[in-house]
Amino acid sequence: MKILMLCDRESALTGSLQDGFQSLLAGAGHDVASVTLSREDFKPCLGCFGCWVKTPGRCVAQNDGANCIAEKQMNSDAVLLLTKITYGGFSADIKSYLDRSIQNIASDFEVYKGEMRHKMRYTRFPAWIALGYGDASEAERQTFAHLTQRNALNMRPDKFLSLTIKSEGTHEEAGRSILEFLEEGI
Repeated sequence: MKILMLCDRESALTGSLQDGFQSLLAGAGHDVASVTLSREDFKPCLGCFGCWVKTPGRCVAQNDGANCIAEKQMNSDAVLLLTKITYGGFSADIKSYLDRSIQNIASDFEVYKGEMRHKMRYTRFPAWIALGYGDASEAERQTFAHLTQRNALNMRPDKFLSLTIKSEGTHEEAGRSILEFLEEGI
């Protein structure tokens, strides 16, 4: 299975989380591409809707790598977000990329599961795994789980998993959960 692991800088700085999950997934026979994201590497989304109107499926800002990562995302079987929980949300690095990845959904709307949502641009969206880590409160962890579930509703992957861990030394259980999730098939 092709897995794209999108990591924030903090997980890359410590190394053990990013390396640990990459080793775990590769050891289980998955083809893993790991990308460390930095909000300084991406221009902020302008909200111009060019990716929906002028260059459908591609951001009009062509020179900062967001299009390349978005293409890798859509050509993967699963995407693993490795993000520090920040006030119940994504780290700034992950959020910056997610803002720019709206090119992977369509501008039109439809009712999906009783709610107004964007239509899908592509026939499928890769399975989505959101792993939040850090010393967050229980309320922040619950907010993270709710936020990632709501994001998954908009992207509509066939499968979705949200996990949180407190520290790097506790990632073994999360790793087992991720492998079980992937073994169930996508």
